[in-house]
Amino acid sequence: MTDDPNGIADVDSGEYDTESRWIAWKESTSKRFSRTTTTDEEPAEPFESPRAFRQWSAEAARGLLDVQFHRPVTRTLLPLAYMLGLAFAVGIPIALTVLMWQVSAVLGVLAALIAVPLGLTIAAVVRLLLEFLVNASRLATRVEHISELADDLFQALSDVAEPVNQLSEDVRAVQFWRFRKRGPRK
Repeated sequence: MTDDPNGIADVDSGEYDTESRWIAWKESTSKRFSRTTTTDEEPAEPFESPRAFRQWSAEAARGLLDVQFHRPVTRTLLPLAYMLGLAFAVGIPIALTVLMWQVSAVLGVLAALIAVPLGLTIAAVVRLLLEFLVNASRLATRVEHISELADDLFQALSDVAEPVNQLSEDVRAVQFWRFRKRGPRK
């Protein structure tokens, strides 16, 4: 049955497929990375259909009511923030023009000339700020992913370090050569 005194049978090494820890680590991280990119890149599309608008409204309401900030809703609330920013970009120049028109006709005409560039500037600033927010959110997701990769890599390297250190000590214990005294050179 077995030749080993411990009762462990000798097995042919072809019976077991050994998998390196690097391959296992690489597969687990690629699965995790594919999950983060699919959840990160799904933009909110509230204006595709009435059903999509209802779903988006429910998500936005849940996000606004999440006072503990347990889940990120940046991508969900972007359409709402952009629509409010555009309303602000249209409303401010109109209100300014009406107010100046009540003060005097000359100031009203001057405010009307400035209203269009002012509205476009406000709309551009709102858009740029929201795009900056989206990019910061994406960067935070990537940094979190990189941190998880680093933790996994550290664990894999720690698992390898101990056997390598033991092997190094064992090799140092084996004497491959013998030192002998050299005779004087001629």
